[in-house]
Amino acid sequence: MRGDDCANASRSAWSRALMSAPLSDATSPPESRPQLRSGVVTLLAASTLGVVMLSPAITLYGNFAAAFVGAGKAAPLAFTLALLATLPTAASYALLARDRPAAGSAATWTQAALGPAIARWLGLMVVFYYVTNFVLQPVTFGLFFGDLCGSFGLSGIWPYTIGCVLCCAIPATMVFRGVAPSMHGALVFLVFEAVVVIALCATAAVTHPGGPLDGQGFLPQSAPGGASGLLQGMVFALLSFCGFDVVSTLAEEAKMPRRMIPQATFVSLLSFGVLIILGIWCLTFSASPERLRALAAADGMPISALARDLWGRGAIFVTLTGISAALGISIATSVGASRVLFSMARDGLLPRVFARLDPKSQVPRAGLALVFVLGLAGALFVALFLGPWRTYQWWGITSTFFAMITFTFVNACNLVLNHPRRSKGLGAFLLYVALPAVGIATDLYLLVQSFFVEAWKQGPLGQSAIAFDVLCAIACVPLIFTARKAAPSAA
Repeated sequence: MRGDDCANASRSAWSRALMSAPLSDATSPPESRPQLRSGVVTLLAASTLGVVMLSPAITLYGNFAAAFVGAGKAAPLAFTLALLATLPTAASYALLARDRPAAGSAATWTQAALGPAIARWLGLMVVFYYVTNFVLQPVTFGLFFGDLCGSFGLSGIWPYTIGCVLCCAIPATMVFRGVAPSMHGALVFLVFEAVVVIALCATAAVTHPGGPLDGQGFLPQSAPGGASGLLQGMVFALLSFCGFDVVSTLAEEAKMPRRMIPQATFVSLLSFGVLIILGIWCLTFSASPERLRALAAADGMPISALARDLWGRGAIFVTLTGISAALGISIATSVGASRVLFSMARDGLLPRVFARLDPKSQVPRAGLALVFVLGLAGALFVALFLGPWRTYQWWGITSTFFAMITFTFVNACNLVLNHPRRSKGLGAFLLYVALPAVGIATDLYLLVQSFFVEAWKQGPLGQSAIAFDVLCAIACVPLIFTARKAAPSAA
């Protein structure tokens, strides 16, 4: 009897390993695959990375002004709707991470649900999502560094360029050393930015130079362009909630990932969401609507001028938190993107060089290097044509586009992989059918309406961003057929 128990336990452990492993590797023992260092990420660390990726400071400093251009005083409503639109997808991430924790997250789940061909294409969409989000950070750092240098009489393109380089160089010294130093650095940046952000929003709420406090920000009629303006504002509101999913890429390095990753996903998203919606509402009273629109149209970070109005010389702290927030997100996005590249390469969907781990730090150095190189190049190249502030808007549209594609597929994976569970009562039907169906419908609607309709109306800025996104997505389609040849057993 004792021998049977041991055999059953062995079979159970092997079954669990197969359930969490990608299908293409089901025939090889788990220990033969490269493994990230496990058990080093706690719930606090994972939640911290999620909030850092979402970034209260960058959302309020960058996305508020961009969203205000379209939604006007209804900007708080745009962010509320964006949070509600994100929740079904967050639930799908949590459910899939509970059953199949994997560093590749969306790419790994797509491989299990739809095969390696689609997984390679979707995995590249995820990489585009993280890399384009990473590009935003050197841009943001460069903008704030330019403001900082401007106070000393220095101006021009060089402060922006130096800022972009520093934003890549400083995080690189942390992420190449290992996941633990990355988490510690991210936490330090987060605490600093959270204190300053809360203080700034509280000042705007107490002084409210833009008028008396009211609830108009949560009414649709407050948007100057009606539903069209609200949807334009939601492009950048949605960008603000893109990033919670980075938590799922820590699955192989987390303690008790099946429980911790879902918890960290919701802790980071909901805590950030409450803070940001209240903060956006406060900032709508930081100046008159006319001044806010004028600042948003200027070629610089509008929050810098608002901070000077509210704090005078104390506005230097806003500039410093903008810089620190960009560094924190650079850490989060580079960690997430490199883990996706590592997982895909390990599964045979990308060149094997991305699956090699540094012997000492156990990090995928090739993936990290690729993210930093592309991030710096994207921040500098687009700025040559659009200028720094419009470069931030351009990459913001681009990153959100790839995020919506990723989220749509994650919801589809929830439907496919949990098909056997959907008939086990009302609760199961809601979790595994209704919820992902709502997520797919919401993501596709926003993808079409907010990008192909509203972003296209913004002229060359929006049109060039959408054209770039579509061309990237189409260019990756031939890789589907390459994947079929590379891994026929997983199809």
